[in-house]
Amino acid sequence: MQPPDRTEGTERALAGQKALAAWQPTAVVWDLDGTLIESAPDLAAALNTLLNEHDQHGHAIDRVRPLIGGGVARLIERGFRAAGAPLAPQDCEALVPRFMQLYTACATDRTHLVPQARDVLAQFYHAGLRQGICTNKPLSVTRLILDTLDIAGYFQSVVGGDSTAYKKPHPLPLQTCLQELGVGPGEALMVGDSGADVGAARAAGVAVALVPDGYTGVPAESLGADLVLEDLSRLPGCLGGGYPSKLKSRPLPAMRSA
Repeated sequence: MQPPDRTEGTERALAGQKALAAWQPTAVVWDLDGTLIESAPDLAAALNTLLNEHDQHGHAIDRVRPLIGGGVARLIERGFRAAGAPLAPQDCEALVPRFMQLYTACATDRTHLVPQARDVLAQFYHAGLRQGICTNKPLSVTRLILDTLDIAGYFQSVVGGDSTAYKKPHPLPLQTCLQELGVGPGEALMVGDSGADVGAARAAGVAVALVPDGYTGVPAESLGADLVLEDLSRLPGCLGGGYPSKLKSRPLPAMRSA
């Protein structure tokens, strides 16, 4: 089945919701930060240490949340600008290795799954859907977090911000994820929290749903997704009449030992 047709504004949103309710995707591609995980505390810790090393004040976690998205260099650029010390793009890029050193050391200290994320991942897994991650976070730390949170086994593809030549909202990362999952654009749903997720999905011809409380400075309803969820637990019931009645007996994926 083709993903929902898209019109403008409220009419588009209503049409998208109705079409999704009658559609069963073969695959779900997830964004990570702000969608499946709450990572702002650890990202803020690394950013603030970097700022302090350059004699700048740090930021409260709530102020860092809307700075997240677009990759590490963008976070650095936004963090220094918010501290009143804007940097040139090349200077932000030069600080990426140091940020990653700081962040990798603390990336799993306080990062955790958002409510209902594990249940929804398991529900889709047992329903036989293929699942992937498409994030602008670097691949190595993405895999570290997935392993630590014991959810890596749910995903047949993991595409990070350094896995392809471009980051979201360019469609290439999402297209790469779909290729690794073995599905076409009309068979997949992208689930994210930002304009970058909507932009990548639109450019790739993929239907897109957003969570309401992610890392974006604007209301999710204003970003033009096919569906904005009240909370993540509502997603399975929004698709094809709901997935609970379609569960299959399937071994759990291998998880990290406690």
